[in-house]
Amino acid sequence: MFALATLLCLSSFPQSPPPGAIVLFDGSNTDAWVHRGAMQPCQWEVRDGAMLVKSGTPDIMTKQEFGEYRLHLEFWLPLEADKKDQGRANSGVYNQGRYEIQILDNWQNSTYAMGGCGALYGLKDPDSNAIKPPETWNSYDIVMRGAKVDPKGNLIAKPRISVWHNGVRIHNDFEIPKSATTAGLEGPWATKGPILLQNHGSAIRFRNIWLVPLDN
Repeated sequence: MFALATLLCLSSFPQSPPPGAIVLFDGSNTDAWVHRGAMQPCQWEVRDGAMLVKSGTPDIMTKQEFGEYRLHLEFWLPLEADKKDQGRANSGVYNQGRYEIQILDNWQNSTYAMGGCGALYGLKDPDSNAIKPPETWNSYDIVMRGAKVDPKGNLIAKPRISVWHNGVRIHNDFEIPKSATTAGLEGPWATKGPILLQNHGSAIRFRNIWLVPLDN
């Protein structure tokens, strides 16, 4: 388990799964994932060690739910030079199925506030724009602290999130003011949930997805 000092020092973050990690995608299969809604087995394609969003399929989410964790994932954005704004290489990773960190090709492509790559969608812009050019790999490292509720479901503490994009910290222990961002799983405040990857119509690729639980 990571110590707090380790969590706050990105140089200590390995890019391969450390001891105790739960591997969600290792490049070989999509067994850890199901489609949102129908909960059917994931139909996204595995190609050259990456998971490719399949056109016409729903979002995918992990079978497991998680409370507090450190998540690592890598994503590759296709070049869609004929598109702009939110239409260009768009996806997102929803923490606990609720809180979206936006994935978007922001390279020489402007968009609206709190909608760019790395944004906590609709709530906060990233502190820095760390996007790489399309057709290269990016990484997110996310530390998620879930909401705290009492036995009756009353909120005690709101969730908090820290995010590093390509090694640059873009959110620092930010308190999330809502129980979900746009298009996240709905419902009252939750203490845990799945990791959800969005199909927004672009041929995004994902690889090297793993998670270290921090509940203890």
